[in-house]
Amino acid sequence: MSSQVAAQNQPLRLTNPRAAVTLSPTLNLTWPQATINNATFSVEANGARLNFQLIESLTRAFSDALGKGQELRQVWRANSLRYEREVRLYDNGAVITLNGRFVNESTNDIRLGTTQLLQGAWQLGAMTEAPAAVLNPGKLAQTAALPFAGTLAERDYTSVGVIAFASRIPRAALLVGYIRADEANPDLSASYVRGAGGVKLAVTSRFLNRVIAPQQTVELNRVYLSAGEDAYALLNAYGDAMAKSAALPARTGPISLWCSWYAHRMEVSEEKVLANAVVAAKHFAPLGFEYMQVDHGWQRGDVTGDWIPNERFPHGLKWLSNELKNKYGLKLGLWISPTDVADSSQFYQQHPDWMLKGEDGQPKVHWRWFWKPNPNCYQLDMSRQDAFDYTAATFKRLVDEGVSYFKIDFIGGQNKEIFYPSNNQLTRGWPELRRAMQAVRAGAGDAWVRYCQGPPLLAAGLGDGSYGGDDTADAGQAGLFRVLRDNARILATSFWVSERVHTREVCDMSVRMHADVEEARVRAALMTLANASISWSDELQYLPPSRIRMMQQCLPPGNPPMQPLDLFERDVPSIWHIKAKNAADSWDVVGLFNFNEDHSEPRRVRMSELGLDEKADYAVFEFWEEKFIGVLKGSVELTLPPASSRILSIRRLSDKPQLIGTDMHVLQGFHELKQIAWDEKQLALSGAFTRMPGLSSKAFYYVPATYAPKFEFPLSPRSARLTHVGGYVWMQEIEFKRKDFAWTIPFERVKAATVKEPNE
Repeated sequence: MSSQVAAQNQPLRLTNPRAAVTLSPTLNLTWPQATINNATFSVEANGARLNFQLIESLTRAFSDALGKGQELRQVWRANSLRYEREVRLYDNGAVITLNGRFVNESTNDIRLGTTQLLQGAWQLGAMTEAPAAVLNPGKLAQTAALPFAGTLAERDYTSVGVIAFASRIPRAALLVGYIRADEANPDLSASYVRGAGGVKLAVTSRFLNRVIAPQQTVELNRVYLSAGEDAYALLNAYGDAMAKSAALPARTGPISLWCSWYAHRMEVSEEKVLANAVVAAKHFAPLGFEYMQVDHGWQRGDVTGDWIPNERFPHGLKWLSNELKNKYGLKLGLWISPTDVADSSQFYQQHPDWMLKGEDGQPKVHWRWFWKPNPNCYQLDMSRQDAFDYTAATFKRLVDEGVSYFKIDFIGGQNKEIFYPSNNQLTRGWPELRRAMQAVRAGAGDAWVRYCQGPPLLAAGLGDGSYGGDDTADAGQAGLFRVLRDNARILATSFWVSERVHTREVCDMSVRMHADVEEARVRAALMTLANASISWSDELQYLPPSRIRMMQQCLPPGNPPMQPLDLFERDVPSIWHIKAKNAADSWDVVGLFNFNEDHSEPRRVRMSELGLDEKADYAVFEFWEEKFIGVLKGSVELTLPPASSRILSIRRLSDKPQLIGTDMHVLQGFHELKQIAWDEKQLALSGAFTRMPGLSSKAFYYVPATYAPKFEFPLSPRSARLTHVGGYVWMQEIEFKRKDFAWTIPFERVKAATVKEPNE
């Protein structure tokens, strides 16, 4: 590996066609669209800010998980603390990463405090208005969007993990984010002032008094920086970089399950689980449904700490797992809160010394349990090897008893800044949380692990899925539609996580009869269009056929990626786009939402936003209402009722009869359409659908004015079996007697007639 050593204070520069790095002596990062200028660093250790001296600077080639390029390496020293900094510019790309390490060269412990890896000014585009942004405002797994707001003279940005800035005059984007967070809490902040631009950008790692032993090395969290014209592309590339940089391969792919919580709360029992399994096996299992997940209420004492079945599960978990598997072909899942320990539990009585302590050296109360008997709860100290081993062994035992899915709750407490008694210093925050997640994975093995509030930076390889929103509550509960709006914000603004780092989830969904049909549709659409696991949480035995049908329309799980088109236009992005493509066909799906509970609102989608030809004609069909919107050019606009959703299928208009939608799945063909072809010689459209036996379904076709379905007289099996819906739209009604349904529809050419379209 060749290298170039720089003389003291000599500027160093790395360049490629899309970015440049300069040290002179401050750090300057330059892209055509953005700059970060005069950036410095600072380190706190043993309670004081250190003054470093530069020992060495050089450039050299490198290769890592993200690619190859040139690296600028510097070595600094303050007393006996050595700081090695590496700035990497990747070949032929706009990506720069910043990394390094601390080395304790002394014979004493050193306590690390707050380290600012980079602090400087920044510019993005013309900076004529405060940039919009995607960021994490503070909670572990929550993301949000700050829309464009041209009247703001100032704007502050605070985030955990990542900030993606976007300007619109000119169109430009800048992304700054951590791609690992193993060693410290990853904080970011920035400020904008009109006329001055980006006056501050700070990339901070909070070590919370992390102790470095003599001769020990601690790696810094790697920071990823990139700029370009398209914020969506930057976020997607950042998600890819997180996955590539993870210590373990990312685990992706949504699943489908039933959760007992909104159905039964703490009255769940093995009888109730099995009764719901009967319904799930009949109506959902043939569509990819897999798990029956028992939530809080299965464990001894109805509190945290003792993870063994209570009296409502007298036959034990192994028996229940076998019953689900052998009778219904389903798997057992469990809710568990592995690091939360109630003082009324037997485990706490045996191991109070395993809990995180306060300044007085006694176990520190983390919170008071929500549910009776409302004990005080503590956090297991996962820095202890015995606590780590116990947690791993607990999950291993549960797996051996037949559990293959875990819903992990309240583990975020490991991120709290709580005192240890041994040195009266704060714990390490994110590293403790990561260690807890490592213990879970060590015991769970290949079981599917879903985190409530698990940050993407830690979840890659350790979690299969994670959600960042609050509980979605019981469907129809007055005053709580806001929880759907809040969850939609997180799902939309974290689109770049999905199927890169893990499966991006939403809390288990109730669609019970208490909710009107519009709310139930919103719930189903959020979960399905976001490509989350399909997780229902109602008493299935008493749901009406209409709600069972809606649930089936969201199965099987697994979609192409979704992107919100209005990411920087409104607080809750409400236009969600999916490019649907399978072996049979390709089309666009657009989910529209109105989260306003009081007023109808319009939603307009330009064809160019979908990557479509503005001058071409497109057949637009709406799923929930089974309504043909019309043949449209340039754009489509709908007015949505309050608190509602609509799902559009947009297919380029052909001059032949064509499929325009189905009522089988919200994506209208992605899962069910296996083949479709037009036979010009026979004037026939043929294809094949797949669905579960016993379902009745519909497919909708657009028939141009120069064609008509061919009905023989008298009718024969060869004759068209379509029902005229209106205008140019016809409907095929299907009874799935078997899984697969192959069909051929004959047509004939006719003299074109004038038919009034819905949009005329």
